[in-house]
Amino acid sequence: MRLTWRRRTTVVLGCVLWCVLGVSTAAYAHLMPAQRGTLNVVGDAVFAALSLPVSGLPSVDDDHDGRVSERELTAHMPALQALLRRRVRFFNGAEAGRIDLVMPMPDANGHDGPPSAGSTQLIVLMKATFRAPPTALRFETDIFGTAASERQFALTATRGADTAAAVLTPSRNVHRFFLAPWQVALEYGQLGIRHILSGPDHLLFLLTIIVAAAGWRYWLTVLTSFTVAHSLTLALSLLDVVRVSPPIVEPLIAASIVLMAGATLWRVPPPGQRGWHVVIVFACGLLHGLGFASALGDLGLHGANRISTLVGFNVGIEVGQGIFLLGLLTLHAGIASLVRRQRPANSAAPAAWDAPLPYPRAISWVALLLAAWWMVQRTLPLLQPTG
Repeated sequence: MRLTWRRRTTVVLGCVLWCVLGVSTAAYAHLMPAQRGTLNVVGDAVFAALSLPVSGLPSVDDDHDGRVSERELTAHMPALQALLRRRVRFFNGAEAGRIDLVMPMPDANGHDGPPSAGSTQLIVLMKATFRAPPTALRFETDIFGTAASERQFALTATRGADTAAAVLTPSRNVHRFFLAPWQVALEYGQLGIRHILSGPDHLLFLLTIIVAAAGWRYWLTVLTSFTVAHSLTLALSLLDVVRVSPPIVEPLIAASIVLMAGATLWRVPPPGQRGWHVVIVFACGLLHGLGFASALGDLGLHGANRISTLVGFNVGIEVGQGIFLLGLLTLHAGIASLVRRQRPANSAAPAAWDAPLPYPRAISWVALLLAAWWMVQRTLPLLQPTG
């Protein structure tokens, strides 16, 4: 039996939705890593405070419960200090820093039970000294945990008025700080690409835009509207002109997906008034820009390279967005073109780049239900009493 156009393209869209659902277990798209750290350059020394996961240091976890107790820490202190000297490294160019201090202690915020149960995180204070003030600071570590939030390390370095930030991963566990502006832009461009491609709610929102209507003119118009909007609020937020708390922004981002999916399901606006779609997408894009800003702003960015950081990260977001959409639409157009060639010569069929994506209502229902669940998850913490 020959598969119809809709059946063929459903396979493609099913894969896309599966990928989105597969990475959507976290309630927050901008979940910051559990591993965080600060480096402070003072004279010829670097003072570090690092939060490291116990799951990345299994030799100190005698009972294998994912926590370290005071007893375990005391028993393994000399071995742990030696291990940290080997696996956390500081360099000034080719010169390795001399480690003068290694002081691990349980993280008071790393408890998910009574204090006697131990902590899932260790705070490690370190000092590295060089022969001269470091001008080409490089940090390396291969200590990463097993949880999803422990596979990244958010690190901020300060040197006088200059601040730089990085997110390290097991595949990219080295970072150079205080780079030239163009190098900073390149670093944050790569971070922006990774951020958008790993953000399930942003990808799902883009998908709801694509299925709402057909035609490359429509797609180009609404995507341009989204880009202008989120670029505007990203810039205003990182320049401290606009500031909105991330716990408020995150539920609103989920609500924007519900809004777009609902607009497709109930044909609001009507098909003949697609201009309103541009307005809706622009308004939603303002929220997504605040979300991008919260992800980047949590790293504590400021200093001389702030503009380079902003430009690089925003360009990276656009490139990542383009990769996702171009891949989706290229597959879509390729299948549409193949189906058109298999049709009789006298049959009418839309051009490859104008063919609608199949089952827009089914996709919109999935997006609406998933985003509604995210919205509930993100709203509940706001309703809990504080203090």
